[in-house]
Amino acid sequence: MRVLLPVADGNEEVEFASLFNILARANMEIVVASVEGSIEPVTLQKGLRILPECTLEDTRETRWDAIVMAGGIPGAMHLGASSLLREMLQQQHAQGRLIAAICLSPALVLEPAGVLAESDRATCNPMPIRTPDHAWPPDEFTRRLGDKFDPDARVCIDAEHQVITSQTPGTAMEFALAIVEHLAGSDEAAKIRNYILPA
Repeated sequence: MRVLLPVADGNEEVEFASLFNILARANMEIVVASVEGSIEPVTLQKGLRILPECTLEDTRETRWDAIVMAGGIPGAMHLGASSLLREMLQQQHAQGRLIAAICLSPALVLEPAGVLAESDRATCNPMPIRTPDHAWPPDEFTRRLGDKFDPDARVCIDAEHQVITSQTPGTAMEFALAIVEHLAGSDEAAKIRNYILPA
């Protein structure tokens, strides 16, 4: 399985690391591509620096089994501002291949790209978001999903439309395991879950 993991300055560390780690445990080929236009190190939300393998432009002609995205502020904003990523997501969606996003990326990346238009249910970060420079109304991001927002779904799987969404850093492992189960089956997901989340 080939998975594209776009990364931007300000993506959330726990979400990014959980996606990379758990998908790698499922022996997926993960390509980390910067939407920033270069392969200079990308600085995540709390200061962790990631060295991308390539730029997003380098990946545009590749067929991906999944495109998965972390959230975070301002990371989700930077992902959402990429016209190339939007184009790639629309193509991925039209071809019926998996798209997954967590935290603010469902509201700031998937919804503007039209990926959620046919979905009945989706979720995103339901918490008030504040940064040193700005505070958003408590319902700013959930409002963008409208009636399809499911506040009770830590992970929301729309198998019909090949979209998986999730809420916060605290749901990142469940989110990543849901992606593994969707792509590689329940046995593979259970094997990883039993190792990282023992009873």
